[in-house]
Amino acid sequence: MSAPETAPAARRPRVQTLGAGAAVLAALAVGHVVVTAFPVDERVQASFVRPAVVGEPVELRYARLTAGEPAGSTVLDNDDGTLLTTSGVWLTVPLTIEVVGQPRALGFAELIGGDGRTYTVFTGGRSWFLPGTAQPGVPRYATVRVELPPEAVPGAHLRIGSEQKDQRRDDVADIDLGLTQADADAWASDDTPVLAGQWSDEPPEQP
Repeated sequence: MSAPETAPAARRPRVQTLGAGAAVLAALAVGHVVVTAFPVDERVQASFVRPAVVGEPVELRYARLTAGEPAGSTVLDNDDGTLLTTSGVWLTVPLTIEVVGQPRALGFAELIGGDGRTYTVFTGGRSWFLPGTAQPGVPRYATVRVELPPEAVPGAHLRIGSEQKDQRRDDVADIDLGLTQADADAWASDDTPVLAGQWSDEPPEQP
């Protein structure tokens, strides 16, 4: 009696193997799509802008800021015995700075003019912002001074931040100064010196 024929090898394991391979390829494809859709080197770079108006505290990661009433003139009292004149306008904005967590020295300021231009405030020079190192729990009073053309005054916004050179992915205050064309006209024709006070831990004297 002859031996029974051997049945062909079952193909199911091969089918399963092919199925598993397809699943792996599908997973890799999905993974590729995810990586492509969210590239690591295109993370958010913009600042976190925190809007405010004059007299309204704005809460930042590192400080609580409050801007006082802006003032302007064609003459600046440098608070060191010298007067500076300009063919444009001197704008000064008093700030109250209350840092949180650790001592900090805020270093970034710029003015977004109503003329669409940005006026950078350097540490030193004619435009100036140098509040020094503030201590947690001790308000620091400082003044931003900016030299700008009269047409930049209406609608101007003041921006304040922590790092002078890099504000990426960090809080920046954007303060609407509430200025109008009437302010620009008045200041451009006024030669009464406006004071650029030095930083202090004592509240400024009220006029």
